Amino acid sequence: MARKTKAEALKTRQMLIESAIEQFAQHGVANTTLTDIADAAGVTRGAVYWHFNSKIDIFNAIWEQQAPLRDIIYHQTKEDIHLSPLLHLRNQFVIALQYIAADSRLRALMQILYHRCEFIDEMMPEDEIRKKIGFSHEHVRAVLKEAVTSGSLPTEVDLNVVLIMLHGFFSGVIKNWLMAPEKFDLYQHAPTLVDNIMLAVTAKPGQILREASVAC
Repeated sequence: MARKTKAEALKTRQMLIESAIEQFAQHGVANTTLTDIADAAGVTRGAVYWHFNSKIDIFNAIWEQQAPLRDIIYHQTKEDIHLSPLLHLRNQFVIALQYIAADSRLRALMQILYHRCEFIDEMMPEDEIRKKIGFSHEHVRAVLKEAVTSGSLPTEVDLNVVLIMLHGFFSGVIKNWLMAPEKFDLYQHAPTLVDNIMLAVTAKPGQILREASVAC
């Protein structure tokens, strides 16, 4: 048998990674075997071992090669972060949710992270994975600080609370949508969902309570 070229070997390796993503998303990491991945890729189990030592090795390779979501969507937001930090952040959230809704591969990765994986020591830590394809606390905090500097947010705002709210929103919407995507159109509803959470986090402390007392 002719020896495979480097290009052919890399193609097989990537095919195994893509097949693993599909199998992990459908059946879960724990319930997927190397044979399942090999069959889905149309190769022998021996071919899997040529490229990977174990299922966990494949799992880690998936996330090591995955570009951070914020890098994928960065150039799709045209607003100057220094001039319109909150609009910039709002549009990044909208684009991120719509990208997840439209891209089947990223959706499968999110399914693995939120519903199909129990982490063990040998795996890439969940926190590192979330930094790649989920909410970036460092980036969002930097944008919020710009908003305070520009006067878009009041100086007394507690950025830690805002980060908790935004993280809970982003993770909660994705997790619930993945459980039953037929219940609502994430792509279509992304702008409205984001606008509502941005309205909540940018309200001045006590504003809602004051408005409620006036209404009473």
